[in-house]
Amino acid sequence: MNLVAGTNIQVQSEAAATASFCGFTNSAAPGGTAFTAFDAANGCALPPNLAGIVYVTLTSDAPATGVLTDDITVAGPMVMQLS
Repeated sequence: MNLVAGTNIQVQSEAAATASFCGFTNSAAPGGTAFTAFDAANGCALPPNLAGIVYVTLTSDAPATGVLTDDITVAGPMVMQLS
């Protein structure tokens, strides 16, 4: 499977019910983290402009600053390698 922007990924966690977003942390993202909507049934879509090592977290919020903090992190990180 080729993982490109817009590809949905499934994420499983005991904390999924409290998550509203996936955070994708990578130096290419403004502020460090790009966020996309998450729901337990459908997962979340990969945002554009990510490559290399990406850390995926489930979060309760998606700050416009792109800054991931402990108070919004509900699960993760999980490491993905994108090329």
